[in-house]
Amino acid sequence: MFDQFKMASEMMKGMSPDQISQLMKQAQDSKKVLEDTVRKLVEEEIKKRDLLTRSEAEAMLGNR
Repeated sequence: MFDQFKMASEMMKGMSPDQISQLMKQAQDSKKVLEDTVRKLVEEEIKKRDLLTRSEAEAMLGNR
């Protein structure tokens, strides 16, 4: 992990602040896309396997 930080630091040495800002925005956008994809896949798998969600289980148990 330390090597990855070192490599990223080396890459950013020659970049302008605007380029670094754009790179950070791209990273944030990629992270959001990845999170949305994972969330969608988990929801599909829950439905596919006919599993209960936490809120459904709590409602059945009367904890809400």
